[in-house]
Amino acid sequence: ILDANGSAWEVGIGTVTDFDGKFSIVADYGDYNLNISYVGFEGIAQSISLDRKLLIIKEVKLATSTLTEVQVIADVARERETPVAFANVLPAQIEEELASQDIPMIMNSTPGVYATQQGGGDGDARITIRGFNQRNVAVMIDGIPVNDMENGWVYWSNWFGLDMVTRSIQIQRGLGASKIAIPSVGGTMNILTKGIEQRKNVSVKQEIGNNGFSRTSIGLTSGKLDNGWGVSAAVSYKRGNGWVDKAFTDGWFYYLKIEKSLGNHILGISAMGAPQKHGQRSYKSSIGRFSTKMENTLGIPDTNYLSNDISSYDSSGTTKNAISPNRGLQYNKHWGTLNRYTIENGDTLFAENETINERVNYYHKPQFSLRDFWTVSDKLYISNVAYLSIGNGGGTRLQNSPNEPGISYLDNDYNASGQINFQKIYDANAYGPFSIDQAYSPTEHKASNILRSSVNNHFWYGLLSTANYRMNNNISLSGGFDLRSYNGEHYGEVYDLLGGDYYVSSDDNTTADFTNPTSMMKKKGDKIGYHDKGIVRWAGSFFQMEYKNEKWSTFLNLSGAYTGYKRIDYFKKKDLILKDTTFSQALGINDTLAYNGTEYTINSQEAKHSKTPWKWMPGYTIKGGANYNIDKVNNVFFNIGYLSKAPSFINVIDYGNSFIQNIENETI
Repeated sequence: ILDANGSAWEVGIGTVTDFDGKFSIVADYGDYNLNISYVGFEGIAQSISLDRKLLIIKEVKLATSTLTEVQVIADVARERETPVAFANVLPAQIEEELASQDIPMIMNSTPGVYATQQGGGDGDARITIRGFNQRNVAVMIDGIPVNDMENGWVYWSNWFGLDMVTRSIQIQRGLGASKIAIPSVGGTMNILTKGIEQRKNVSVKQEIGNNGFSRTSIGLTSGKLDNGWGVSAAVSYKRGNGWVDKAFTDGWFYYLKIEKSLGNHILGISAMGAPQKHGQRSYKSSIGRFSTKMENTLGIPDTNYLSNDISSYDSSGTTKNAISPNRGLQYNKHWGTLNRYTIENGDTLFAENETINERVNYYHKPQFSLRDFWTVSDKLYISNVAYLSIGNGGGTRLQNSPNEPGISYLDNDYNASGQINFQKIYDANAYGPFSIDQAYSPTEHKASNILRSSVNNHFWYGLLSTANYRMNNNISLSGGFDLRSYNGEHYGEVYDLLGGDYYVSSDDNTTADFTNPTSMMKKKGDKIGYHDKGIVRWAGSFFQMEYKNEKWSTFLNLSGAYTGYKRIDYFKKKDLILKDTTFSQALGINDTLAYNGTEYTINSQEAKHSKTPWKWMPGYTIKGGANYNIDKVNNVFFNIGYLSKAPSFINVIDYGNSFIQNIENETI
């Protein structure tokens, strides 16, 4: 183009790609320079000749300009380079397919992966990779491990809003490319969130579903601003009645990441959490519980629900016209209705009828992290991440489980519709003939059954430090350490007295509190049944060497971990710890122990809560692999490894506060 002065200017035509990297440009015939660039990658320039109506350009691959933080600490596998089986889930797929499901459900199209909603409760999804459940699948968010330190489990209700800020999800099957010493036997799942390297974006999403489901979400990514700052944020609220009967959901999600580019450092701080509550259903029941018609259609032997179902009998136990329990697949036996009426001066004052779900999960697990990614040079990168996780919540159920619905016609723990008869429990607690027990109180009512919550709180902090050094274009070395400290507190709690004024814990088969003289009468909020703390300490380190050229890429990884377990029980009798000996679980409320002329009681200074000594168990991993690129499209790879890992907490220390005999590492 010539300007007013006759000078020639080159004019460019630009466009952006879609989520899959596809783009199109319309131009006249001729020769052009095609420039392609993306934040965090090296741009490329390619000369093309447009000599036909449709010119298709394939196999455009951008090399990363520098290692990013997630590549250093989150161990992201690369196509035709990392010798592991993996699949990437990108934002476009998440937006199109996830909808209101839990995050693992989008993985079902990935080979070797099976995800299920279990009982159908929101957030209760479970994922299995190559036949291994979540206890043996390492789940990480931006490189930070989230598997429970005691049992290895992952609860997806704690992360329901992550899809709004997810950059990608990578599933690595088998040994995986993880560098830190984690038990990734079945595989590794990396959830990577958006950050300063992303483009500016604001998204608002409103979801409406069946059974009263509604979710409103807002996401924001600022990208890297002129002053070097960057912000990613999201907030989401959801509610719904649940497809499964009374499996309601109600929860918030929040996320905030603030980053600052400061010289050759990228500093970041993040916080996320999801305070939520949702109804649940037992994970397994026979098909006859839902529909005898479907049971017969499937050719399953008669489970005799027809003859035993409560609806087949009248109040005197005489057989009526049998009606099959065809309650449908949405049936949930864990709820019922209740009217908390009162009696004053002989008058019955009715309240509103309420619906109670016996199985409710409520939890809030905020996670905070502080990061420093340091580009020391074009060859050396160091990442340090300190993180903190604070979990509070639990799950409810009846202290004395009702008989299964339809098992006996003499049982009225359930009504004819198969729902819990909460009114029967309430009436017995509030006004039953045996609810006044003079041994405890002449006026207050003793509850015969209550809703109890199993509380699981934790306080978990850790430090991840990783360094990556490129010796040359072919060889790179990496190493680092992983330190963790975890305290998990567990206890039963009186959640709802269901019309009673107190509950007597000695009336059931749960463990009594042998350290509290006033432990018999339990009010709402009191601890009941058990109270213990599991303590886990973890120190891990790794070293990895990688080699690659145009055809070959190989790696060798060595890692080790030292795991320590300790348990404290606050309900067991106290230990008597003396200078020359220790008497385990020797002193209860009314106990006296005489030793060397001195009498000791539960109030003695030497009496301590029952605790185990530390049990330290070393573990290690040796793994390696190689990839060979046959041509631009085809490649072949293999990997092999040997793992020796400490067993989970429950397989080391039992509920009696004793070590299990013959403890050995699990080997793979």
